[in-house]
Amino acid sequence: MASYRAVNGVLLALESFFKARLPADLSAAPVNARIELLGSSDITDLLNGNVLGIYMHRMTVDAHGRSRFFAATGTERDAAPAPELPVNLHLLLIASATSASIEASLMAWAMFALANESQLDISHLAENDSQWTEREVLTVTPEEMPTEDLMRIWDAFQTPYTSSVPYIVRTIRLRLDAQQTEGPAVLSRIFPTGIAESS
Repeated sequence: MASYRAVNGVLLALESFFKARLPADLSAAPVNARIELLGSSDITDLLNGNVLGIYMHRMTVDAHGRSRFFAATGTERDAAPAPELPVNLHLLLIASATSASIEASLMAWAMFALANESQLDISHLAENDSQWTEREVLTVTPEEMPTEDLMRIWDAFQTPYTSSVPYIVRTIRLRLDAQQTEGPAVLSRIFPTGIAESS
């Protein structure tokens, strides 16, 4: 289970994942490549230097998880199952560089890294959201996206196209507030002096 903070936590975890694995031939001089989380305001400007960007362009509700509930655990075993909001994150990996060679190397390395380790678990995510459990694992996989749809994203920002590969993160299970339940009907009214009236 996770709170709303999990969405940003996943992005931060993915940024840390890449930073920890960026090879020396890309991170050191003269390349000096860096990993950055990008927001929409960042995309509207030209990216400077050699950078691998992570941009979340969409978030969707997972159709297969809408009817799932978290089972009660621990001291709450008698409680009703907790509802969840399952969401998927749609990302673009963006490689921007000062040369075609560095751009190709950055993107190829990022895809290689995710192919080798395509899952994020509590060891990656607990730092940003303490409500993660050991049973919750996310997968980061390439996403099919028509070239036309990809170009529309860049057209919307009115900036030159930059090398991009779509990925999807499945599935973040956000814990919703517990559903309200009705208690049994009131059968009597009790006052300090005892039972005043009964039904």
